[in-house]
Amino acid sequence: MKLVHSPARAAAIAFLLTLAIGLPVAAQGNGTKDKNKDKKSDNSPVSLRIHVVGGDEQEPVVNASVYLRFQEKHALLFLLHKKSKVELDPKTDDKGYASFNQLPQGKVLIQVVAPTWQTFGEYFELDHDKQTIVIKLHHAKSHCY
Repeated sequence: MKLVHSPARAAAIAFLLTLAIGLPVAAQGNGTKDKNKDKKSDNSPVSLRIHVVGGDEQEPVVNASVYLRFQEKHALLFLLHKKSKVELDPKTDDKGYASFNQLPQGKVLIQVVAPTWQTFGEYFELDHDKQTIVIKLHHAKSHCY
């Protein structure tokens, strides 16, 4: 069987893909009221502040590396079965804060690395417009060799 590649066939496939991608968007704006108004829509961005403290006095950990990893959702990447991974890595300020803006909702991995402190890593769910997460570090155990 020989495959025929014609401009008309390519246009038909492009039209069907456009229609398939456009239908979910059109269905979202059908005018029905949301039953749960307190919940945030999946498209609104999240502002996240991470406060890194440590020790018994919960003092701010200055200049700690904060790694934030998440997967970006794109319609076309979903059709191609590919996932786009994003990593952000700011450092904490003099008060122990690291800030992120315009993050997508969903699960993120937060890792914190700082000298003389134990490394921290945990998954968190971002589901509010503005969130603050407090991360408490412990002093690293010293080993004598």
